[in-house]
Amino acid sequence: MNEILIQTIGIFFVTSLVNVILNTMKTFLTVRGTTFSAANINAVTFGFYTLVLKQIADVDLIISVPIIMITNYIGVYLAAYIYNKTKKDKLWRISATIPTKKGIDTGEITIYLKKYNIEYVLTNYEGGFLIDIFSKTQGESSLIKEIITNAKINYTVYEIEKTL
Repeated sequence: MNEILIQTIGIFFVTSLVNVILNTMKTFLTVRGTTFSAANINAVTFGFYTLVLKQIADVDLIISVPIIMITNYIGVYLAAYIYNKTKKDKLWRISATIPTKKGIDTGEITIYLKKYNIEYVLTNYEGGFLIDIFSKTQGESSLIKEIITNAKINYTVYEIEKTL
């Protein structure tokens, strides 16, 4: 292969990958973001797509199709990773009902919650307990889910605030 072809393939690969990442982020922001953020990313993606479209016209199908397939596969995963790492934490309330007849020790659950400084409210009612646990970060949410799952109790998750 000559040097110009290799450069063309490299540039096409990079621009296609960036295009996929931008378009995937556009999807996330259109669904979960504000109108302003959706409008901004939409303008950028369509502008960038014009560049990729122009390149596709200049590259043989034998080269462009595999590159587009590969960059779409990789780009979606990269965009999801970037989005998850940059999204703001939310405040969540995880509520679980613990029937007394199941024999679940609420003390065992609350020991773990106290150990990790996770806020909760435990309410006694006839027949059991209601526990409301408050999660401020994704890490806390994962830990709470693990604690509750290990205790084998059902729970419901409620979003309290949009962002912290």
